[in-house]
Amino acid sequence: MENKELSVTDHTIATDLLFETKAAIKDFAAAITESTTPEVRHFFTQQLRNAIGEHEQIYGFLQDRGIYDAYNVPQQLQKDIQYANRALEVRK
Repeated sequence: MENKELSVTDHTIATDLLFETKAAIKDFAAAITESTTPEVRHFFTQQLRNAIGEHEQIYGFLQDRGIYDAYNVPQQLQKDIQYANRALEVRK
């Protein structure tokens, strides 16, 4: 995959998608535990699997572009600060 830097807008959209997918995973897992019928549990289980797959794809997309480094927290914190500063500069 081409390692192309994302615009601030694209970075924001992709990061939001990642966070929303993570929230959906939590919601589907909770819904499974609250379901009372096998059919509904099966439906939510399938949706949970889909959301996990989407999260993996989005994370891989961002990781391939050097935006996320789950194994180097100090470096990731520096990147987050740089992204925040870049976003603030765009707003000026």
